[in-house]
Amino acid sequence: MKYIKAKVKNPYLGDMQVENFFISELMPDAPGDYTKVYLYGRFLAEHGESMSIQSMSRQIDVSEGRIQEAWDYWEEYGAIKKRYIDGEGRLDFTVEFINLKELLYGNPSDDMSAIGESVVPGAEADRVGSAKAFGNDSLKELLDQIEKKLARPLGVSELQIVISWVEDLGASPEVVLQGVDYCIGKGKSSFNYMTAVIEAWIDQGLDTQEKVQQYIEEYDQKFVRYRRVMQSLGLSRNPTEEEKRIMDTWFDDMGYRMDKVLEACSTTAGISNPNIKYVNRVLANWKDEAVKESRDVNEKPKVSNTVLKEYYDYLRDKADREAEERRQQIYVEIPEIKAIDENMREIGIRLAKSLLSKDGDQGANLNAQLERLNEDRAIALVENGYDVNYTDPRYRCKRCNDTGLAEMGGPCDCREIRRGEAEIWLIEKEAAGKENQG
Repeated sequence: MKYIKAKVKNPYLGDMQVENFFISELMPDAPGDYTKVYLYGRFLAEHGESMSIQSMSRQIDVSEGRIQEAWDYWEEYGAIKKRYIDGEGRLDFTVEFINLKELLYGNPSDDMSAIGESVVPGAEADRVGSAKAFGNDSLKELLDQIEKKLARPLGVSELQIVISWVEDLGASPEVVLQGVDYCIGKGKSSFNYMTAVIEAWIDQGLDTQEKVQQYIEEYDQKFVRYRRVMQSLGLSRNPTEEEKRIMDTWFDDMGYRMDKVLEACSTTAGISNPNIKYVNRVLANWKDEAVKESRDVNEKPKVSNTVLKEYYDYLRDKADREAEERRQQIYVEIPEIKAIDENMREIGIRLAKSLLSKDGDQGANLNAQLERLNEDRAIALVENGYDVNYTDPRYRCKRCNDTGLAEMGGPCDCREIRRGEAEIWLIEKEAAGKENQG
């Protein structure tokens, strides 16, 4: 059986196809009148119609001379071929529209081969030759897949770039497609970017899908690390090679996980210039603490610094409270000391006022009175069988007075001892809280 398609009797009710290549590459540079001539001619050819130049001029409002120029222009670009009826040079000729896709994919018909290098001036002839060398079927399939991935037709210069990846760089079609996929996945659809990626792969000997995939998996892991760290520091630029090296040591040498590294990055919130070296010092200190405590760097200390500070506060409050209890005891047993303390508080207030008024003589006199009162207080305590410092707070560490900080602001040597005590204190505190809730 046969299958036939009903012909459209009225050509104005039909439609026609125009190659995307014509629209994207040839039309933008063509004068507007030339495009009108080309499209109207395609319309006539689609329906097998004939029309003189004079009639076309009236129909599309373009001068006859301009129409002649248009057909010369399109023939020069290889979009049409003029077939003369009575010999070359006459005004009467047949316009044959060239299949642009076949030209681009290196598969021209016998008739079209007659136009030789007139396809598209300059590089287009080279592109056709390159296409033949590469293999028509392989080229067409590769270009089709790239167009699908980009969701648009390729331009002339882009076609040449794709062919150069294969012929000049020696990349296989599979590696080329991996490169296109990789770049699109990163939001990079620039052919310059794709060229840089594919060229770098080939330079590193990544000539198979397996080698490329292995490289991507390894490189992307580091790429994601770098990007997350830089973003957490509020830095939009790419890291330097030295910064990459430092970051690699955090994961590869120190053994940190990303969550711990980001925690270290968060410590830069209070500084004016967050940077990789600052984070590196923080992580190095944490590493030293973990080694001392025989734990993994990613494990949280049994007692965090926040809990340790709370424990120090607790110790100072306890020492001050017990000192006050002893003081009240002494006031009952030795009323003389209570009177001395009240006198000393009064003199202390007067001394502060004298310092504000810059009265040096009065200040010296008040200091002398305080010294005598201190001596009287000490004598009263000793005569009644008490130590001179009986009513003073009794801190566990006399070096830091239970603050955890040495004189120069660094950590006091008692911190590790206090950390162990704080662990027990925290357990007892949590247990007491549960009992109260019960």
